[in-house]
Amino acid sequence: MSSTTESGSPTQASAQMLQMLHAFLTVQGVHVAAVLGIADLLADGPRTVDDLAEATGAHGPSLQRLLRMLTGPGVIREETDGRFAITPLGATLQSGRPDSVRDWALFAGAPDVWAVWAGLRDSVMTGQAGFQVVHGEPMWEYLTAHRELGEVFDGWMTSQSGQHNAALVEAYDFSPFRLVADVGGGQGSTLAAILAANPTLQGVLLDLPEVVTDVSELDRAGVADRCQVIGGDMLASVPSGADAYLLKRVLMGWSDDEAVTVLGHCAAEMAVDGKVVVVDIVMATGNDPTPAKPFDILMLLTQPGARIRTEDEFRRLFAAAGLRLTRVIPTASQNSVLEGSVEGSPQNGGSP
Repeated sequence: MSSTTESGSPTQASAQMLQMLHAFLTVQGVHVAAVLGIADLLADGPRTVDDLAEATGAHGPSLQRLLRMLTGPGVIREETDGRFAITPLGATLQSGRPDSVRDWALFAGAPDVWAVWAGLRDSVMTGQAGFQVVHGEPMWEYLTAHRELGEVFDGWMTSQSGQHNAALVEAYDFSPFRLVADVGGGQGSTLAAILAANPTLQGVLLDLPEVVTDVSELDRAGVADRCQVIGGDMLASVPSGADAYLLKRVLMGWSDDEAVTVLGHCAAEMAVDGKVVVVDIVMATGNDPTPAKPFDILMLLTQPGARIRTEDEFRRLFAAAGLRLTRVIPTASQNSVLEGSVEGSPQNGGSP
């Protein structure tokens, strides 16, 4: 007796599964299109395969086959005259757009990274980060040594941060605070956005010394005079005296023990009635599809101990650090804002 699934008949289920198994071809196809700059070449209108092959140095007939494949998922459109045009979906692979994902396409399909995805079984069996197993060193050290790949990753982080910052500033009111310490704040784009939106606010930016050598984002936003920049290690200490400690997409990269250490430092150093403001992806419960689920596997593969946590898991981390999780506020991005205060302190603070 044949069984059926939620997808319908066994035949329909097999077809759906085959489509999922072929998804790796789409990822690589999008990656190659990004490497060749196809979306940029089509920005001014449709072009022939011969034009595109000459511009990219690609083998014309093979390029035609790639572009034809990308018409299926709607990345490229073939015109009736045989020329190829970019679609609104494909346009997100163009350089310089606020919603561009080109850097991630370049990174996710790169051979060095593709080899890591192939190590998922080993990570599932051992719990070890596949990146370190495949390349012999942690991802951050590898990206520092391989600057071409590292620059692509940094570009994606900067682009994504910009998309997230507007959502954060809209969702959470920082105006009641006096001093915000952005712990692990990179080159300062998030803190710059917060200070720009709150003219009376002062800021402190903490990250590793090699990261904060370039904080030009603060200068571009015109807020450098209101921000102190500190090179240091959050696992060792955080600046004292702030009444808001911001941890934006930081805890997802740490193990539970490390996350509790960082939260504990913030709790110990914050001003009276201060807040910890964690900005992170929150894993939803249930079986519905969500970007958090595959992103959690990405964390498993790339960084030891890293994970996407549920609200209850965050609540336990906060409690272990002497904090109470007081509010969880959704934003227009994938991130939520998790606000915490020291146990026994008042719950009022920044408001959505």
